[in-house]
This record gives sequence, C-alpha cells and structure tokens, in this order.
Amino acid sequence: MASLPKEHEVTTVFIGGRPIYFVTSHRLVRSLLTGESGAFTRGLVFEKAVKVFGEGIIVSDGEQHRRNRRLIQPAFHPDRIAHYVEIMRSVVEKRVGAWTAGRPFTLNAETHETAVEVLTRTLFRSDLADRAAGNVKQAFPGIVAGISAQVLYPFPWMEKLPLPVNRRYERSAALFHDVVKEVIAEQRKNPVQDESLLGTLINARDEDNTFSETQLRDETVTMLIAGAETVSTTLAWFFHEVARYPEVEQRLVDELQTQLGDRPISFQDFRKLPYTAAAINEAVRLHHPNWFLSRRAVSSLTLGGHRIPAGAEVAFSPSTMNRDPEVFDDPLRFDPDRWLDGRTDDLPRSAYMPFGVGKHKCVGDTYALAELTVSIASIARRWKLTHQPGSRVREVPWTTVQPADLVMVAQPRPAA
Repeated sequence: MASLPKEHEVTTVFIGGRPIYFVTSHRLVRSLLTGESGAFTRGLVFEKAVKVFGEGIIVSDGEQHRRNRRLIQPAFHPDRIAHYVEIMRSVVEKRVGAWTAGRPFTLNAETHETAVEVLTRTLFRSDLADRAAGNVKQAFPGIVAGISAQVLYPFPWMEKLPLPVNRRYERSAALFHDVVKEVIAEQRKNPVQDESLLGTLINARDEDNTFSETQLRDETVTMLIAGAETVSTTLAWFFHEVARYPEVEQRLVDELQTQLGDRPISFQDFRKLPYTAAAINEAVRLHHPNWFLSRRAVSSLTLGGHRIPAGAEVAFSPSTMNRDPEVFDDPLRFDPDRWLDGRTDDLPRSAYMPFGVGKHKCVGDTYALAELTVSIASIARRWKLTHQPGSRVREVPWTTVQPADLVMVAQPRPAA
C-alpha cells in the first residue's frame, strides 16, 4: 500500500477479479469519511465482520448507527472514564506485578490478555468478569483469523468452503455470542448499583429508545473485540519503540516519576503528562492499527477525478497515510517531540485522523487513551523493557498491524 503511486489520488487494485479503488490522498480520505450523507456505506471489512459484530456500532450505518451512538455516548462521559481508570489501574498493576525479571516473554500476547481483562472488568460486574474473560480469550484468535482471511479472499464463495479458518471463525463467533448473552442475562437480574459499562448500556435511554437484547449483545461484542485489538497492539508497539530510543524512554520515565512519584495514577493526572501524551500520539501515528479500511459507493460518482461505479469498494490505509513524508518529516522515526515543538501545529485537518472522523469516529477514543496512559504509567515506572537479543520484529497485517516476534525482557527499574 505504501508503494501505490502518490501522483494518482485513486489507484485501482484487483483482488481476484474484484476491483478496489485505493485512495492515497489525505484530502480525499477525509472527504470519503465526512462527505455527502448516503454517498457511501460501510465497506468490505465491516461486511465480513457482521458474523461477529451483528449490528454493533462498528458495522451499522444510517439511522440505527445514529441511534445506537446516542445511547452509547453516556458510557464514555468523563465521569465514567474516571471510574474506569481505577479498574484499569488495578488490573494492569496486578498483571505486571507478576512479571518475572529477566524472563523473555511475547509482549503483544501479554498486552492482549491484559486488554481483554481490562475490558471484561470494566464492561461486566466484577462477579461475572472472571468467567467471561477465559472464554473471550479462547475465542479471539479464531475471530481475528477469520475476519482477516475473509476480507482478502479473492472470491466471495471461498467463505463457504469448509476450510479450517472458516470453521474456526464460525465456532469462535458462536462462543463469543453465547458468553456475552449469558453475562447480559445474569447482569440484568441484579442491576442495582451497577456501575459497569454494560450496566450503563442496559440502563441507557434516549427518548423512548433502549437497547434490545440482540443490540446489547452486538454492542458488547463490538467493544470487547475492537477495544482489545486496537489498544493492545498500540501498547505493544509503544514499548517496542521506547526500547529503541533511550532518550525517549528517559524523558518518559522522568515525567512520570516527577509528576506521580510512587503513587498510583488517577484520571486527574492525565493533563500533567504532556510528554506521555505526545509519545502515545506518536505511537498511534507510526503504528496505526488499521492497515486497511473501506467504504462502498451507493451510486456512481466521481472521486478526485476518478469515476467510481455503484457498488465499488473504495479503500484507504491509515497505517501508510500516517507515514507520508510529504506530511511528516523523517516519518519512520519515533519522535514524540513533533507533537510538542510546533512541527505539527499547522497540519491539515485531513493529515492525521487517529480515531477516524465524521459520523463513524470512534466513540471509545477517550477510553482507549485512558487505558494506554494508565498502562504506560504502571509499566514504565516499574519495569525497563528491552528486546531479547537476536529478535527481529516484523509488521504483520491481521485485523490490526501486529508486531511479530516482539519478545522482550523486563528488568526492575531502580527507584527514583
């Protein structure tokens, strides 16, 4: 995708016999996401995820999407985020407290398990979270592999073949749905003083609208999968980059120790950590989790002078857009200062869209940033992470861009 010619704002690429119109222009991508209402619907990636997400907010469109978004938004009010931060911190500190000094471990596997546990404990009542977490972790690999395979199949009929990846996708989706339905049923029995995210959704009201049982299931599944994948991947890439740049690591740790000392981080501390926030922003820029997103044209139209037929897939890659040398100097360098020294102050609005833009902008962006901040503060002050000698980290595109062979070693950080 990075090799697509920049002189053509739209390039046609064939997967099997299917043309996909790739947009490489930041301006056109923003237009694609915020343009005329009804011109585009959700595309191929989301269509293949319907088997798992149902009609959750990540795949729904039109009036249903608007209605569900209104019902969900109160769950991410700052007061709720402050409550979730306490749970996030408790989970992360417990897990990293069990790490063994000097023992190599696969970081992205650890961050994924941690993210799933954080989500189950913020989504569900505490007495139900443990039971759900194990089944959610079991189902995840089959879902990720299934969505990735079905998006890239050159012919749609391949989804119906009895291939191992397809069968595992079906089983994993069914397990995920059964687990979530069971937890929702249990949680409904005792809704009093339920401060969980799911409790907020169960009690959500917008005029006369509430979530049906199926909609509750779909939104809960969506949060579990989308939230765990994106946050865990970003966190793994963050510590990979920090380990490569000792000067960045030192400034990060200095800020955390100066502002927090030995006390646990709270929601009120976030505004005191500008370098940490800049480093998170830089990790999202350099390693945006989404390597392939698409929309589908409702009718024939012109985009950047290129004729797009009705029903065509129009795709773009946030991962490669964020590495455009015409927008970011030295784009492959992990450089948090670019967000602090004025270099990015005059970026066009279309040049950097970390959580999307328009009606489908990520509704859980503040939750994700809170979890990243809490995790980084809890890990970086306690442990120094280094790469296992001889390891060679590679980017692998699944549902998100995963770091393959990210084996790291943790050593206790000396007290300040």
